[in-house]
Amino acid sequence: MFRISTFHQIMKGLPRSSFDQLVKKHKADKYCKGFGPWQHLIAMVYAQLTNAEGLRPLEAGFNQHMAQHYHLNARCIRRATLADANETRSITVFNETANWLISKVAGTLGKQARDLVYLLDSTSITLKGREFDRWTMDHATRHTQGLKLHLLLDAKTQTPSWQTITAPNINDVLPARAVPLRAGALYVFDKGYCDYNWWRLIDQAQATFVTRFKRNANVVAEDVLEIPAEAAGTILSDELVRFKNKTPGGRRRNHYDKQLRRVTVARPGAAPLVFATNDLQSTALEI
Repeated sequence: MFRISTFHQIMKGLPRSSFDQLVKKHKADKYCKGFGPWQHLIAMVYAQLTNAEGLRPLEAGFNQHMAQHYHLNARCIRRATLADANETRSITVFNETANWLISKVAGTLGKQARDLVYLLDSTSITLKGREFDRWTMDHATRHTQGLKLHLLLDAKTQTPSWQTITAPNINDVLPARAVPLRAGALYVFDKGYCDYNWWRLIDQAQATFVTRFKRNANVVAEDVLEIPAEAAGTILSDELVRFKNKTPGGRRRNHYDKQLRRVTVARPGAAPLVFATNDLQSTALEI
């Protein structure tokens, strides 16, 4: 059961002064009148924590806790005002707030974390209906209408390290190029992030990656590595390969000219998985 006191404790993790600095930076309080960015943030976080399915239950739920509004630096909300704010205000200050919080978590855990493993993926957020169609239909795909969240997750601490939101028709590789790369870290992502030049940037940052080759990957095997006895039956092959085609698609030159590792892994009842990595040191089982 949701408790407003718990909400108050959660919001203590975001100092009002830090939020106000971001508001000032982006002039996010301009023309806000009596419903400022902090009040807007409080309302939207409350909606998420209570699983509010609309503005009416959000308004009723939040306003019944008037005694706690003082501690939250908030006041009663009106759904018409909130609806107008959601429609007209920029998300920039909230996006930067999320990234600020992520950086604080990373800073707290960074001294403890070794052998960093990051998982990169995207997920669709469906937004359909009268209030959404007018601004989501133009960017809808065959599968999704709404938004797409791109998230980099620290696998060890299970905390987000980077995020951004785009239209659903944006190729995953485009926002991925903005992912901060850390030397010594491992980045794991699926074959939707097939951009050999981006892979090269990861390698140049002295980081490693594990992903999957597409079926049409044009590579040539230069060496076959021995499969240890304990990996027999699981690892089907372990090879050092290199790209053959310097212009694989879209007439973009492929600048990844170093060796890669191709590890083929058996899957009972399914086609084998073919992994690509620039990690030439770890065992095939570790990959």
